[in-house]
Amino acid sequence: MRFLIPLLTTLLPVLYALSVAAYARTYMSEGSAGERIGPIALRAAVLVHLVYLSVRGVLEGHLPLASVYDFLSATGFSMAVVYLYVESREGIRTTGVFVLPLIFLIQIVSSAYGTRAPADAVPLRPVWFELHTLTAVLGYSAFAVSAIYGVLFLLLYRDIKASRFSHFFRRMPPLEALAQMNVRAAGGGLALLTLAIILGVGWIERSGLGSLTDPKIWLTLAVWCIFAFSLLAYHRLGWRGPRAIYMSLLGFTTLLLSRVAVDLFFHSFHSFR
Repeated sequence: MRFLIPLLTTLLPVLYALSVAAYARTYMSEGSAGERIGPIALRAAVLVHLVYLSVRGVLEGHLPLASVYDFLSATGFSMAVVYLYVESREGIRTTGVFVLPLIFLIQIVSSAYGTRAPADAVPLRPVWFELHTLTAVLGYSAFAVSAIYGVLFLLLYRDIKASRFSHFFRRMPPLEALAQMNVRAAGGGLALLTLAIILGVGWIERSGLGSLTDPKIWLTLAVWCIFAFSLLAYHRLGWRGPRAIYMSLLGFTTLLLSRVAVDLFFHSFHSFR
């Protein structure tokens, strides 16, 4: 199976690039062929990506999440899965052009520099830790997709307030639909992050490795609290409009800053170095 790795590594950016082109066509022109080709190309890319990750896992004996480039590839895959889920629930394809280029860039970096785990990478063999890492990647990816929808909401809100009826205004779904997409992705991310925290604590307790005083754990709990309050405010407190979106973006910003802080300033067994 090893011969498949170079082939799949090259094929993945090509399929994601085709998806980007098709969704760009969908955004530019209503009723274009991109509306049919885009989802097909993206599903093909996700399927090939799943095969790639599976082959890597079989050959290396663990989930391919042992280096920063593996993490990037898994993040791109997870974002594509989350996007397809939200798209299928909402039936809106014109936002794909704002999500898929990021996935393409992530995968092309991973394909260029991370075709295999480095020899000194620590294998993630304990199943609890592998599941913890996988659910964390899926959760972070869902938050990233949610943040993109949040930014699109704010841009459209600004155009409406300024009475600018541009092509962007005409091709975007209503504000409430964007808010629902933001909330749906954030809700999925919160559920996955909750599972990741539970699995991570369980792994620490069973293995004796790591520590509950690790700074990444406390920063992750802070992110969890922000997103939990954001969803509570939306569903129970009646928060709507920019106020709800700003709260979800605060959660994603905190997530990014915590990741940078852990890698640069704190000693943590979560760091990719």
